[in-house]
Amino acid sequence: MRTDIDGLDEAIKNELENWSNGELRRAVNESLEETAAAAAESLRRGGPYKERTGKYTKDWTHDQRGSRTSVITGLNGYSVYNKKHYQLTHLLEKGHQLRRGGRKVGNVKAFEHIAPVNETLGDLAVSKIRQKVRG
Repeated sequence: MRTDIDGLDEAIKNELENWSNGELRRAVNESLEETAAAAAESLRRGGPYKERTGKYTKDWTHDQRGSRTSVITGLNGYSVYNKKHYQLTHLLEKGHQLRRGGRKVGNVKAFEHIAPVNETLGDLAVSKIRQKVRG
């Protein structure tokens, strides 16, 4: 929306009223939750690693997190995490030393599976918000 300098105060006032009426805030919150659910689902499908039992991939989930910013802005924050095997996420993503001799014997290969999902989330969230706002 373009406006001249004389109508800037009115334009800002109108946009703030649009934000405070709740419709835009609701659309953003719904889009953020859908994005978190999509990220958890993508991680549940697995990654470049070979999994023996399937327990690691099936435990990915998302949840709303409480914070002070949500009280101020009215937006909800969401976390995507592994419920039971949270200790393995960093080890699989970054690699680690072997248990039986450290780095002298060898390293375990890193399997990046969280970073590629994380890179796509920003664009996905923006497209979902635009879709909901524009109708």
